[in-house]
Amino acid sequence: MFKVVRKVFAAACIAVGLLASVVQAAELKIGFKAEITSADPHVLNSANRNIWVHVYDSLVAQDHQLRPKPGLALSWRMLNPTTWEFKLRPDVKFHDGQTMTAEDVKYSIERAMNLSGPRTFRSYLREVSAISVSAPLTVQVKTKHVSPTLPDNLGLIAILPRSLGEHVSEESFANGKSAIGTGPYRFGSWLHGQKLVLTKNPTYWGEKEPWDTVSFQFIPREPARAAALLSGSLDIINDITANMETSLRAFKLVSVTSYMLNYLALDQFRDSSPFVRDASGAPLKKNPMKDLKVRQAMTMAINRDGIIKYLMKDDATAALQTVPKGFFGYDADLGMPAYDVAKARELLAQAGYPQGFQLTLHCPNNRYVNDARLCEAVAQQWSQVGIKTDVATMPYAVFQTRAFGSGGSGEPEFSAFLVGNGAVTGDSLTGLVSMIHSYNAAASVGVSNYGRYSNKEVDALIERAAGTTDEATRADLQRQASRLALSDVAIIPLQHLNASWAMKKSLVLTPRADGFTMAMDIRQK
Repeated sequence: MFKVVRKVFAAACIAVGLLASVVQAAELKIGFKAEITSADPHVLNSANRNIWVHVYDSLVAQDHQLRPKPGLALSWRMLNPTTWEFKLRPDVKFHDGQTMTAEDVKYSIERAMNLSGPRTFRSYLREVSAISVSAPLTVQVKTKHVSPTLPDNLGLIAILPRSLGEHVSEESFANGKSAIGTGPYRFGSWLHGQKLVLTKNPTYWGEKEPWDTVSFQFIPREPARAAALLSGSLDIINDITANMETSLRAFKLVSVTSYMLNYLALDQFRDSSPFVRDASGAPLKKNPMKDLKVRQAMTMAINRDGIIKYLMKDDATAALQTVPKGFFGYDADLGMPAYDVAKARELLAQAGYPQGFQLTLHCPNNRYVNDARLCEAVAQQWSQVGIKTDVATMPYAVFQTRAFGSGGSGEPEFSAFLVGNGAVTGDSLTGLVSMIHSYNAAASVGVSNYGRYSNKEVDALIERAAGTTDEATRADLQRQASRLALSDVAIIPLQHLNASWAMKKSLVLTPRADGFTMAMDIRQK
């Protein structure tokens, strides 16, 4: 009898233990606006990076204000003007059990430098000339010139095991075979266009995560994300607009000004632009946007304050320049572009377009807050000064292929289009190098300069800034470059987006200036 009792008791204990394990298992369910475009962590895309920082660590991490802090590198120093040394964290394990060494770091940086495609991290590594291993946990990075922002830039590069080899396919990352990092979460599964699941890494070197699994459900439409939160099928959703506040009053709302800049890129390199026509609708042989007066008219025609007040409400701040207030290189003396309809019409007439012209503005419709509506507002304002503007919108996955030059021609396809970009390192030099500097794929500068703006004086200021270690001097050079480029209408800044979330009241989120939604920043009360 006692044996029977013991067996029953043991079975009951097992059942209780199983129940306890089920109760203790913690899942975080995130509703995410933008679908990721690649499983390769060395493919540049902000949504991709938001996801893959859970799986892959980098040498230098970022705090919530995007300032550098130790990651896989415990410390770094400049040995001489063109050599940086990084001391690595010991006993860090990759997800497959391998111990990370300096050889893995060397492999990862070199892979990111050499990866082909229109959207890579090459521009951030353009100054790197060589990587060497001086000890199992010591890496030295030699640069072509003085590179004061190298640690920040290396902080964007995911560290992979060198055992992956020279050629790793997108498919191998996407099915999880090569998705091996050192991060707090492991790759679980990816159902394209729908959902990605991560699982906790029990051997993570850093703070242990409370979430056993984290799922990202890709829901591009805001009402659908909100409905999923309201129904209880999600715990937190990102990219919530002010229009949803009333509907989500039972949830906690958090917002912060982000680095993300929405701006308009204008075709400034083709003699005849494909989506521009004269006032009667016939093709224009001459590209009007190569004329400074036309570009000035286009920026003057936009009522940024009106757009912020009536369309964006609390979802954005009117953009004065490429970085928001508080970032390194911000120019407090740079004023808002003037809104002047009469002057815009006058400038168009002076440029030889008294009747204006016709234009198609291309935009994504599922990438940024109010992206399609923002383009419609701009189109209305351009039309008021004589630039009759149609708006063509499309999913971001389609848009980026056509807008960023990864289509058949290798060049950006559109004449005018909405872009989102920003200083991911909290420093205006990032955007100046990638968005403003003249395009040069071989030198990995201007790689996000989709309008192909070019000004040698601006280039010289950017290059001087990139070559000085004195922060005061560098900040001044970056302000000069911004001032000159914006007076030349290199791009048309519109707004800095606010990052916002809605979540269950039982959760606490520490927001980041990059607007990333990271499980590592989300905790139970």
